[in-house]
Parts: sequence; structure tokens; C-alpha cells
Amino acid sequence: MKDKPITLIIYGSGGHKEQMKRLVAMMQSHADFYFVSISDTDDHFNSLKHFRCPEPRGKFSIWKAPFQLANNAITTAIQCLSILKNYRVKGLVSTGPGMVVLPAIIFKLLGKKVIFLESWSRFYTPSLTGKIMYRIADTFYIQNETLQSTYPKAIFSGRL
Repeated sequence: MKDKPITLIIYGSGGHKEQMKRLVAMMQSHADFYFVSISDTDDHFNSLKHFRCPEPRGKFSIWKAPFQLANNAITTAIQCLSILKNYRVKGLVSTGPGMVVLPAIIFKLLGKKVIFLESWSRFYTPSLTGKIMYRIADTFYIQNETLQSTYPKAIFSGRL
């Protein structure tokens, strides 16, 4: 299995996980789709290998946030290096959250395809992760047409 091309999927808990669950189901129904995953949850959708990372930021404590962000960055960087060493990665797909930024930069610098889907819960304002990923991603999807003016080069995909 390690000689087949795989996709790295990165997602967070809650709505990010639900969106990725739907996306993976769609991708698996159309072709041979092999993937490894990184998430702050234990749910891995039968990936070849799942890496659990710490939550990227403290949503309820500004004092913990810098430490959690640094811990997440170090952890995901190490996980990405392990994935790149052990798998033939063709690209990265993410539904967010912010834990995707560092892996996306790493993969983009290595010439891998980076795809990002802005959250379906965003109608009028972009997410912080979306603002960053819009500049990094090769392909950027929005799920609500009202964001087209915010992300003029984005592709409207409809809701997952």
C-alpha cells in the first residue's frame, strides 16, 4: 500500500470533521482513493494511518493559545515528515481548521497539490484559516455563494 499514491487529509473536530467525512465518502465512491489523516480527533474514516495532533489553539483561554499553537506546529511538522518519508503523497486536502496551515506550506514548498474547502458555516465573513489558505492553496472551494466576493478566485462547490 505504501507504493500507491495517497492523499493527506487534515480536519478538525465538529463541523470540519463532518465535512471531511462527507468528502471522503464521495471521493471513495469515484475511484481508488487512499489516504492518511491528521486530526485533533480519534475518528479517522479508515485511513491507512491516522495521526492525532493536539488542538491548534485555545478557544477559551488566550493564555494557553500560544503554547497550544507552538505544540501543534511542532507535532504536525513531525507528522508531515513521517508521512512524506513513508508514503508517496500526491497532495493535501483540508476542511480546516488552522492546524492545516503549516502542513500546507510544507507540501506546497515540495510541489504537492494543496486543496482547501472553506467551512460551510461561513456565509458573509471568511475564517482566519480561510484567509491564509486562500493564498496558499492551489484550489480553494467555497460552499456558500455569498463568499464569492470575498474569495473571487474560489470555486463554488455547493454544500457537502
